Amino acid sequence: MATILISQRDDCRKCGKPLLIEKNNHPVIVYHTGRGTYMGSRFIKQCRKCQINEHYGYWTIKGQKYYDAATLQLPFLLSTEDTAFDMTLLNECSNLLVVGAVPFSTFTSAYNRRFGYRSENNIREVPKPKRMKR
Repeated sequence: MATILISQRDDCRKCGKPLLIEKNNHPVIVYHTGRGTYMGSRFIKQCRKCQINEHYGYWTIKGQKYYDAATLQLPFLLSTEDTAFDMTLLNECSNLLVVGAVPFSTFTSAYNRRFGYRSENNIREVPKPKRMKR
């Protein structure tokens, strides 16, 4: 099942007119606790009159980004235009960092190993460059 990230807002926060959904979707890499890393999509809703763009969890006007008050209660955090994190994964990470004193690099290594993205046996050592003869 795909993840589609779109604002729940239907009307412009400034003028109250209905928002229009952009026709094109934008690809997003989603990092998920149970499913691993996969491709999702995000859509933008627009008010052409007020030049407001509504995104999943935030909105923009004239290049300025504003987060909604309930952003951290959503199932995903859209951290950049092309990256989203499952909030369960972020909570798990923060708990291990704070309570377990687990370094972030250890957490990411465990995530990669859990989903088979990197195996220590498959990492090849890069050969050292040969010296040039004079």
